[in-house]
Amino acid sequence: MANKKKEADLVHEDVEVSFSKLHFDPVNPRGEPEADEGKVRELFGSQSETLILATHMAEHGQNPLDRLAIIEHSQLPGHYLVREGNRRLCAMQLLRDPERAPSEELRKAYRRLAESGRQIPSNVQAVLFYAKGKERVWMSVKHEGPQNGLGTLSWGATEKTRFNREGETGKTRPKNPNRQAEALLTYAVNEELISAEERRLISLTTVTRYLPNVRTALALLNKEDCTTNARREEFNAALQRFLKDAKQPSEPNGVAPVHSRSNSDERKDYAEKLRGEGFSPRNRDQDAYDPSAVPPPKPEGKGKAAPRNPVHPGKRKQLVLSSFVVPVKDPVLLRLVAEGKELNPDEARFSCNYLNRVILERVVHLYATKHGIGRDGDFGQVVQRVIDHAKASAQPPSKGIANVLTKTADKKTSYSYEQMSNPVHGGSIPSGADNKSNWENLQPVLEYLLSKLK
Repeated sequence: MANKKKEADLVHEDVEVSFSKLHFDPVNPRGEPEADEGKVRELFGSQSETLILATHMAEHGQNPLDRLAIIEHSQLPGHYLVREGNRRLCAMQLLRDPERAPSEELRKAYRRLAESGRQIPSNVQAVLFYAKGKERVWMSVKHEGPQNGLGTLSWGATEKTRFNREGETGKTRPKNPNRQAEALLTYAVNEELISAEERRLISLTTVTRYLPNVRTALALLNKEDCTTNARREEFNAALQRFLKDAKQPSEPNGVAPVHSRSNSDERKDYAEKLRGEGFSPRNRDQDAYDPSAVPPPKPEGKGKAAPRNPVHPGKRKQLVLSSFVVPVKDPVLLRLVAEGKELNPDEARFSCNYLNRVILERVVHLYATKHGIGRDGDFGQVVQRVIDHAKASAQPPSKGIANVLTKTADKKTSYSYEQMSNPVHGGSIPSGADNKSNWENLQPVLEYLLSKLK
């Protein structure tokens, strides 16, 4: 590559440069001025969008329609500052060296991408601008919106549909079998039902394989997108459980409840499990709508404002839902629940996990004491006696509540007593989303047991 202009008036040229000679631009519109490249990498590397971009790079490689724009480094001869494409540079750096990611969770994600995806080449294509400032013309065209036709015009729904139904030659092509699975995963990330890191741990084809059996349980009305007639909060809760069950376990030989080697009967059983545990939406009284495109329709009222949709429970800022009431005068339990209604699961991850565990334990022991079935033995033994007693009572628990209660003594379930005990002994701490999800699983069980203490 020539480092000098071939002609006096040459503004820019296409070049191939060594990846190791590319540096972050210390002045970037996506952040405040920062000369420390490590801090710039941490800024971009901590963003979920960068991981999504890296995932795409690992599968498809560099975008040939969007090259880096670089200028010569003023202090390092033969090196370059990236004026356009700093987030891409960060994604490439972390794919080449995952240990530079800003957290252990992200390092694991980038290691998986680096091991299974395409390698980042030693040399990359770029456009070299010879004078700083000349590249700003094209950066403005790219980033400052339509500008009455000067900039990029985003596709609307119609254009996207036309594009997705046409192949390279313009001929109609078969529908992508993973289309609905991709739509559901994208919606779940946007709604914060799952994180971008969790998205990476979910197999698109496995979700597709399960959909024929679970569509009805999820209240999906077609095979194309997220269209449903369920209330949004119920649809979100069902989808969140399904996708979290499809997440690759952290244990080396662990098998997720939703896995790639399942047969038809297992997939049917899983759909029944969603129904039995109470995750399948019960209220399917909405006009059909796609929650990823529009908010659900509001019921018409006569002289009254239509009720607003409640905030999705996954977005709440406290562990214990405000709807949870303790109907007995147990000072310890009352204090625990009060604290759970104040703590933020995203900030107090360890404490919220511990609260889930100790509230479960307290309620189970209160039930055992009240009904004289004994608290001796380990937690699993006490729970089994509680289940047996409850099933023999005049008001036995529903199948869903019984299943969840049984799983609290299961060593593999995220909301089991043993799993929630692991962080106390140095194990991994659940995320805020997992803490909230665990509480949502436990609340119906706790409410049932507490109702038997009055």
